[in-house]
Amino acid sequence: MSLITRLAACAAAVPLLVATAGTATAGTSWTYKSSGVTASTSWLEVGPIPGVAGNAHVGYLSAQGDRVVDVFGEVYDWTCPDGVLPPDGGGHGEEPETECALENVRFVYAQPGAVTLTVDKKLAKARLTGVLDVSDHDGGSAGRPPVDITWTGIGSSSTERSYSTFTENGTRYRSRYTATTREGDVEGRIGAMVFDDEAGETSYGAFGTYRTDERAMTR
Repeated sequence: MSLITRLAACAAAVPLLVATAGTATAGTSWTYKSSGVTASTSWLEVGPIPGVAGNAHVGYLSAQGDRVVDVFGEVYDWTCPDGVLPPDGGGHGEEPETECALENVRFVYAQPGAVTLTVDKKLAKARLTGVLDVSDHDGGSAGRPPVDITWTGIGSSSTERSYSTFTENGTRYRSRYTATTREGDVEGRIGAMVFDDEAGETSYGAFGTYRTDERAMTR
């Protein structure tokens, strides 16, 4: 699966809480509802970045939540010959055939409350601001870059809906999930890395909203 395909999925992917049947008693029921916003981006940055190995950098970042925003991302730093682009992804699984050398893998995340993600109701724009944490492949700190990314909507939005129900140990579980997403032009920066899509560079973005409704009833 390509990096862009993974990112498009990330924009709509929201983990659902799973109840444990062992905590329910006969005749009881509970309901859980949540909603929030999502945004994701993938990119290829060509050229050196201060303090970072390599001359080509492939990354992706996803953010989702409500009052507290969860962030996850990875950046693959490559050294490539002139005129050669790195693979669309990193070193998981089978190594891609390439003339480039993988220098480092950096993991991106955010401390609770360190970032803010806003999406307007018409899905015209989204913005992620704050401070990210970056660690290298060995778990060592690689810095805390500021982040300021803006997504501007392109084309129309799309809505995904899913429904599931099952019964376990006498408890019936029902879950509904709705996500509305839209592709977006990406501008801004993560530290010294700028989303400006200069010659040879690319970026992809998507953002939206989600809602979950979960219920359980024990007879």
